[in-house]
Amino acid sequence: MPLSRIVAAIDGTRAGFEAARQAGRLVSPGGTVRLLAIADPYFAAMNTWAGQRLVSAEEVVTSAGEHLGKQRLLERAAESVEDAHRQMREGRMPDGVTVQCDVVEGQTHEVLMKASAEASVLALGSHGGGRMTGLVLTSTATDMLRHAQCSVLVARPPFDEDSFPSRIAVAFDGSEPALQALEIARQIAAQRGGTPEIVAVTAGRVPSGAVAPGPVGDIPIEPLRGRAADAIAGVGEGVDLIVMGARGLKGAKALGSVSERVAHKAASSVLVVRPVR
Repeated sequence: MPLSRIVAAIDGTRAGFEAARQAGRLVSPGGTVRLLAIADPYFAAMNTWAGQRLVSAEEVVTSAGEHLGKQRLLERAAESVEDAHRQMREGRMPDGVTVQCDVVEGQTHEVLMKASAEASVLALGSHGGGRMTGLVLTSTATDMLRHAQCSVLVARPPFDEDSFPSRIAVAFDGSEPALQALEIARQIAAQRGGTPEIVAVTAGRVPSGAVAPGPVGDIPIEPLRGRAADAIAGVGEGVDLIVMGARGLKGAKALGSVSERVAHKAASSVLVVRPVR
């Protein structure tokens, strides 16, 4: 199933917790959410986790700072995973969901790439600014949008946490990747009892009255004006989630670059769908 196994990257920040919370909302009934915190040696060397010092200056003087930094990093990472798990339990998840809590030592890129090879979706938080301002992705999120071996969710706070996702926009051009994105949106709606509302949008030209076909009813396609990335990202101001395929919209050079720009600019969460292996 396209949403049966979601890995949420936990880094002790609100953005990471949001990724975990949304993973718990989107995972299929009976699926698995893996909460993964990475104890990267870089964090120990920089003496930081979630923006907080691991070792104080006084402790460096009185103890082996490097060893203590690694120990504290592992402790903070484990605490962050437990906090994420608690917040997920307080939310509403589909029936029968299994939650795995892991702390893995290693370099962030390598650990996430390995995790993506075994996942349906990799969920990452987007750090910085408010919902309506447009956010700048971390280098990790950008890296995974380009290289992950599964679909990637860039999570941002929704309008209403309790109803996420209440409205989904699908970037649609009739291509196979767009059809896959539409099917994922329909699956999310189906497992939430027929909600949320789904809208299909395109930055290309479509005939008047065109619809996105599907087994559960046709969805009107709304044409957008302007450059593809800007137009699709702008839709995020009125929805909780944008879903788009991992290949090109017609008239764009490649959706790989468009989806990355949308993920950078959108005020909503963005799910970039790759074909199910």
